[in-house]
Amino acid sequence: MRSRRSISDIVAVVLLIVIAIAAAVIIYMWLSGLIGSVHTSTSATQVKLEITGASVTVSGNTYSVQATVYNPPDSPTTSITVGELEFTNGTMICSTGTVTYTLSSGPTTTATITPGGSVPLSFSCTSSATASPGTPVEVILVTSQGVQVSYTTSIS
Repeated sequence: MRSRRSISDIVAVVLLIVIAIAAAVIIYMWLSGLIGSVHTSTSATQVKLEITGASVTVSGNTYSVQATVYNPPDSPTTSITVGELEFTNGTMICSTGTVTYTLSSGPTTTATITPGGSVPLSFSCTSSATASPGTPVEVILVTSQGVQVSYTTSIS
């Protein structure tokens, strides 16, 4: 009987050593970046776009938005794919997928904002929601990486 107990103890020690080595290898791989490297070259966590100014005008049920967007030097090149206008309580006024950039070569709907660059852009949309001048609204821009950037202003 004594020999059986000895074999069980040896098997238990060997299993503990194997588990410890496997855990050490997994931790080493995780720390060296071999496991869990889900970041792409333009990850959404890297985009740090800022709206430096915006204005909103309304004519009937058409809202016109002008904004200046700045892309910091440590942020990747990006573009705006969606422009939205919301009341400050989060209620959507209108949204559009056509954003016009004002570049030195003229207006265009396909442009990128390079790191360290600033670009004026505009969009307009129609809505049945009515808002009078002086109403606070949020201008929301969505990048091609899915990052939302917002700016609060008042309708003029």
